[in-house]
Amino acid sequence: MTYKTVLKSLLILLLCYSPAGAQNLFSDSAKKITETSDSLKVGVVLSGGGARGIAHIGVLKALEDAGVRIDFITGTSMGSLIGGLYAIGYTADQLSELARTSNFIELFTENPNRRYISNYEKGFDERTILSVPISERGLSLPSGLITGQNVYSYLSRLAWVAHGTEDFMDFPIPYAAVGTNIETGEAVVFTSGYLPDAIRASISIPSAFIPHEIDGEYYIDGGLARNLPVQEAIDMGANFTIAVDVTTPLEPIDSLRTLTDIMNQSVQYRINERVQEQRKLADLVIEITEADQFSVIDFDKVEALIKIGEKYGKQYLEKFQEVANLQSGPHQPRTNLSPPTPLPIQNLIIEGNSLFDDDFIARKLEFEPGARLSPELIDEKISKLYSSRYIEQVTYRIKPDSSYYYNLHINIRENRRNDFRVGLRYETQTMASILFEASFQDVFHAGSINRLEARLGDQMLIGGDYIYYGALGSRFAALTSIQYHRENIDWYVDQNRVSQFRNHTLRGEISAGNYFSTNHLFAFGIRKDFIFRRNEINPDQITAEQTDYHAFFFKYHYDYFNRKSYPNSGQKIVANLYHSHNTFFSPIDFSSGRFFWEGYYQVTNSFSIRNSLYAGYTYGNEIPWDYWNTTNRYIQDIGYLHFGGIERYEVSNPHIQAASIGFQFEPFYHRFLNIDFQAGRFPEEFNFDLTNGDIEFGASVSLGALTIVGPIKAILSTGTVNSFKAELQIGYQF
Repeated sequence: MTYKTVLKSLLILLLCYSPAGAQNLFSDSAKKITETSDSLKVGVVLSGGGARGIAHIGVLKALEDAGVRIDFITGTSMGSLIGGLYAIGYTADQLSELARTSNFIELFTENPNRRYISNYEKGFDERTILSVPISERGLSLPSGLITGQNVYSYLSRLAWVAHGTEDFMDFPIPYAAVGTNIETGEAVVFTSGYLPDAIRASISIPSAFIPHEIDGEYYIDGGLARNLPVQEAIDMGANFTIAVDVTTPLEPIDSLRTLTDIMNQSVQYRINERVQEQRKLADLVIEITEADQFSVIDFDKVEALIKIGEKYGKQYLEKFQEVANLQSGPHQPRTNLSPPTPLPIQNLIIEGNSLFDDDFIARKLEFEPGARLSPELIDEKISKLYSSRYIEQVTYRIKPDSSYYYNLHINIRENRRNDFRVGLRYETQTMASILFEASFQDVFHAGSINRLEARLGDQMLIGGDYIYYGALGSRFAALTSIQYHRENIDWYVDQNRVSQFRNHTLRGEISAGNYFSTNHLFAFGIRKDFIFRRNEINPDQITAEQTDYHAFFFKYHYDYFNRKSYPNSGQKIVANLYHSHNTFFSPIDFSSGRFFWEGYYQVTNSFSIRNSLYAGYTYGNEIPWDYWNTTNRYIQDIGYLHFGGIERYEVSNPHIQAASIGFQFEPFYHRFLNIDFQAGRFPEEFNFDLTNGDIEFGASVSLGALTIVGPIKAILSTGTVNSFKAELQIGYQF
């Protein structure tokens, strides 16, 4: 199932019926208008219709060319977006360029910038494909798939010139947007307030977007109540209305094949009836029937939709000129809206926060009084704040104060939701795995998070975290963790499998560190392991220790990847040190250190260079399994360490030195080709002697994609250990 299929079922409530018999002619009332001064007040009405609403731009272009003075604009859903931007000064050409350059896929998805999430969250981000809230009654469905954060930031950036305007009648063209009150089902007309709020309410597609709150009331898509707001234009003062309708007619019976089709058709009946009533009120109806061939989510068909709109606009050019001739006064050509000017921001006004204190938010935003901020810079700062999963949405507005300066108003909607998440993974060697994860806030006391997880499969893990931070404004936290881990291991000697066993570890850890910082993590603590083995074959061959022990540890982590799966820029560093000794009353003596570094360097938008280094050293005669170093196995903190041509566990030694270099191509959006070369040493005894000929080499080619079920990767590899190896990996790593 593609993302388009999913979105289509969610966005279908925008699909509205347009009666085929409507006439695109002047009404009798329009013919009676005399040519007295300013006798003709033109109202343009733009319907909802999802991606098809892009065709509105072509009609607006024709109205510009004909010299029509638009006195009022009303819009619903996509029509409210196009109409609102046009009302504040954008030209049709600018709107066309915006439509062409906007990444609508990114707008309608909601992936926070992982570079700004906390160190604690980076340990378990991008692992699951499904998340549902946990309520007092158990698991429930969320009120919407996305909060609309990306859309809201997009609207706030585009509406920069209107931030200080409260009354929409004061726009260059008076404007009104229509939303639906979710409690009453009534149409609500927005003619004042904050423009991004009005548009966001109007486009709140049920189940896709969470309902939008304005002054304590919640709103969903205006198309449910009034998809073609002609009456609203008349109420504003228009005595000649031009309605542009890009909605879809009801489907014929032979097209109603699925449950979704029938549900969609059922929803449309009442909407269509209201649309028909509004069309009768319009003086000129432009029904863009050629847009019916497109889906409401065909945002990748922008160019075709713009051309269709321009085609219909040209067909009505003579009628538009007749309208222009009935308007008195010279025609004022529309000029492009100037680029946004950075504004001096004097004060930061924060509302809605309780988990995060004002000082933390100000630090996160790197706010400096008097600094000049542009919408792009504010977006970047907002992204840093929003990226934590403990914040659901951040909205902002610039308002002038009584002096020369402006104030930045930030509204925080914190995420106090408890969540249950599910992840799926398939690997050729370990077959299928499933992950269940749940997180709870403030269970034992305020300022704490509890996270439980169960990973079922070849590598089994059941455990939980209890992290105490006191206040999320603090970067430091104490972390208590308990885990049970089970793993089926093949034991190799000189690259020959000589034994098998099942390793069981029950582990408890207590640590402290700056877990809520976003870049550099420093943490220290102690762990206690209880170890036992089962299902042993040839146990005399196994040299891994199974004595219970405790060890002190220190960790330094740095993760600046732009995404966890298929990153194309950023670096990752992991340095872990462990020490167990009888001086600290541990029954076995060993020391272990691991260092991992990986970097991606973006050369072009579709080409990156990748390289990595991995060094692991463990000293002592009694080494538990977790401190042996191996490849082609998921390692917590590091991930999946790949080496071409080597089987899982085939090289499991106390010491390892490995390096790789590779190239990543992205010829199509989220479709990848990777070529990697590896070299490594796996000595029994520690040394840096590179002249003894014990270096192994590997190479691999992989094809992959980022999909709705996570990353997919097919890998072909070879090396000096084995001549050929084929692997398939599906889903996020965990």
